[in-house]
Amino acid sequence: FAIERSCRIKAEVVAEDEREGGVRALLNFGHTIGHAIEATAEYGTLLHGEAISLGVRAALYLSERKAGLSQEETNRLLTIHRRWHLPLQMELDISTESIMTALTRDKKFTSGQIRFVLLKALGEAFLSTEVTSTDLGEAIEHLRLPPALA
Repeated sequence: FAIERSCRIKAEVVAEDEREGGVRALLNFGHTIGHAIEATAEYGTLLHGEAISLGVRAALYLSERKAGLSQEETNRLLTIHRRWHLPLQMELDISTESIMTALTRDKKFTSGQIRFVLLKALGEAFLSTEVTSTDLGEAIEHLRLPPALA
């Protein structure tokens, strides 16, 4: 049921915003850093969903610091990822610098600034231009630590 509902919601959002000029961009939660990790990892090392899981953890980290997302809500999502055996810790030998280089090739990175999807609360996503390169580097480094789930 959850997958069917998710697909229906995604189809509605894409139909509403075919060119990703508005609400469709919110579907990219976790994808910015996830895609950069995927692009940097050796081919076949990570599945797409595994890379995005890491990106979601990084986006949750940034959402706590930049948008006020609660630790409780972060833990709720990370617990779901753990239940589905999705990675939450980056154990690959990939430098933060190489991931950052891949980030600059992302379509959401323009004129040295990135539009990053953050959460104020579960179900309250928004696009931020307040995420800096320093923030991104810290989020990537955070992925090297085991998650501290309560």
